Amino acid sequence: MTHMTIKNDKSWIGDLLGGSLMSRESRVIAELLLKEPDEALWQAQIADENILQASSSKTASRYARTLKLRLMTLDAPALQLIVNGSESERLQLLLTALVLQSPVVADFIATVVNSARQEFKDKLAGNCWDEFVKENLRQHPELTYFSDSSIQKMGSNLIKSLAEAGYLDTPRRRHLQTIFLLPEVAATLHRLDKAYLIPVLEGKA
Repeated sequence: MTHMTIKNDKSWIGDLLGGSLMSRESRVIAELLLKEPDEALWQAQIADENILQASSSKTASRYARTLKLRLMTLDAPALQLIVNGSESERLQLLLTALVLQSPVVADFIATVVNSARQEFKDKLAGNCWDEFVKENLRQHPELTYFSDSSIQKMGSNLIKSLAEAGYLDTPRRRHLQTIFLLPEVAATLHRLDKAYLIPVLEGKA
């Protein structure tokens, strides 16, 4: 058995630290990305025009960077749907983008959320994120590179995202809700060759 060297690989975690789904801001960034902006136009829109209506240019840049990383995992038809589709379509696509950019979210849904469904539990335990992190430390030692406060922030972003997408009733109560992927969202995953995520996102895997 080969010994794996521990490297600071954050591709599993992605930019989960950057925030939850941020529906309004994501719609604005999706609209900008569809224009295929160069760096000058991007900076002008984010910093000068403050299209995200952020409290400071630093905050605007941080949110814009996070959302760009996530939305770039999708294709143009999906971005169009985020801009012009229903709120439900937008939120499911934003969760899809989060899952693609932060695979830790797919693993959490598969092993924590879907397991709870299969065991007929009505809600997620308050410590479910902490337990998940503990169980994944050996396989993902990159978790040790983050401070406790960063780990907690990731957990709260993840839970909030699941509530925004309708998987949980509220981030505080965490009651599980039935989910059906909308046809356009499933079609997007097929187009991106990520159809294996459909059963995970529908609670069947």
